[in-house]
Amino acid sequence: MEETRHESRGTALEHLIADLSSTFFMRDFVFLNPTYVSNGKERQLTDLLFLQDGDCMAVSVKGSDGEDKTRERLPLWARKKSREASKNAKTASQRIAKLEITATNMWGETRVFPAGTLRPRSGLGIVECSQELFAPISFDLNPPDCSVCPIHYISANDFVNVVQWLGGIFDVFRYFDARRQVSYLFNGINQEQPLLCYYTLRSHDDFSGFVAADKEELRRLHNMFLFDKMSEYDERNHHASFVNAVVHQLHTRHPDVESYVPVELKHLIEPSEKRSAYLGMAAMLNGLPMSNKAWIGRELEAGIKRAKKTGQSGCFLYRQLLGTVVFVFASFTGFNRTEKMRALNEFLPAAQFSSRLGEALGIAYDADDDSMGFEVLWRRGPVEATCAVRELAQRLFSGPFETQCPTLFGEARPYTPKGRRTGT
Repeated sequence: MEETRHESRGTALEHLIADLSSTFFMRDFVFLNPTYVSNGKERQLTDLLFLQDGDCMAVSVKGSDGEDKTRERLPLWARKKSREASKNAKTASQRIAKLEITATNMWGETRVFPAGTLRPRSGLGIVECSQELFAPISFDLNPPDCSVCPIHYISANDFVNVVQWLGGIFDVFRYFDARRQVSYLFNGINQEQPLLCYYTLRSHDDFSGFVAADKEELRRLHNMFLFDKMSEYDERNHHASFVNAVVHQLHTRHPDVESYVPVELKHLIEPSEKRSAYLGMAAMLNGLPMSNKAWIGRELEAGIKRAKKTGQSGCFLYRQLLGTVVFVFASFTGFNRTEKMRALNEFLPAAQFSSRLGEALGIAYDADDDSMGFEVLWRRGPVEATCAVRELAQRLFSGPFETQCPTLFGEARPYTPKGRRTGT
């Protein structure tokens, strides 16, 4: 009976972390209790799996028994659970690299990943410590060595903070990539605030200035910064929701999509049971950094307001510095769904011609009706540089393109190459 109670608490914690993660990572890319087959039997791989365009993070969750521990026993218990969770994450990461994995996402859909198609990016052990949510708990424990990917352990509370403040799956994966540089400086759990502060305010790449002696000062700075910037984080999340809403909606195809897709584009409609293109489009959008999502949302919000005020539709082009896909975001007024699809079909070749990229993804927003939803079109392959394509490219996307870098909250600033930066 006691073991069952502990298992129920652990299961509830897994679902809680999965629900929260899917709010930021999107439900298509968070999986509960993935499995593999060994000797003809289905076995659980790990508790959670996060997926970003083939890269994945195996997560093992350890819940508490709900009983308060003495001051002496608490670090021993936390160390034991951290060791178990990180060991499980290591084993899962090793299996992911070579076995077929079956997993069910937060929509309740089961997907099968053939052996070798998932790339372990990091493994993560998460330990619940409801007795002590914020104060550091110190103990000696090195994460297990793993030839496949780095392994980390972290408290559930700290993981929630990392996800909430970084905001997107790209950003969280990148954070744990960088964390491996200084993982040896962690001697316990509930110790993430100093590094999260350093990463957010000072550098995403160079951790040479992160030293143990500065942890208390960074922890205080972390709390002050979050308190001062709470409204800006809320605004960032609001603007990023313009992109996240498309990712969310891509899951469910319009029930009568054939009725408005132009005749010349009907061959692009996928059977509802297939939807590989929708997953590809969702992955591309969801894989954008949170700061870029926020910048796109700012531009879209301004474009929608402008379209409502002037009656003129508009669009803008977005591409990452080393990206392979160009994005076109359009705000339409006075267009029905069929007309918006036709317009996107004209815009995308022009965007590819201007950016010299082989793929383009277009998203059309309706400035007249917020409940209308979105039209999405994905174009891949070479572009024939006809006079019409050249003229439209010149009219809509004439350069030179300005290279900008979004701030934490999605505000544009001039891009400075790494070698010429004097600070962050």
